[in-house]
Amino acid sequence: MNSSLQRPGETVLELDLRALPPPQPLVQALAAVDTMAPGTVLRILTPLLPLPLLEALTARGLTHRIVPQKGHGACVMVERTDHGATGD
Repeated sequence: MNSSLQRPGETVLELDLRALPPPQPLVQALAAVDTMAPGTVLRILTPLLPLPLLEALTARGLTHRIVPQKGHGACVMVERTDHGATGD
């Protein structure tokens, strides 16, 4: 985990999905974000830039950002800042 991305008092969890075949990275990432507690940050590592995941995160009202990675793959930082939507 890159500690420079973590704020004091923040819980950061990591989910490495880079070795999974499609559509498992999307399925597992959405299952994880749907159970996040407020104030939690999830660092999701994916084999490619996950455009469908980014769209789903936006639809769920979750804050997210892409963190540049060396080589291939993507890191998506997802934050649930309140008791927002869960996609239900």
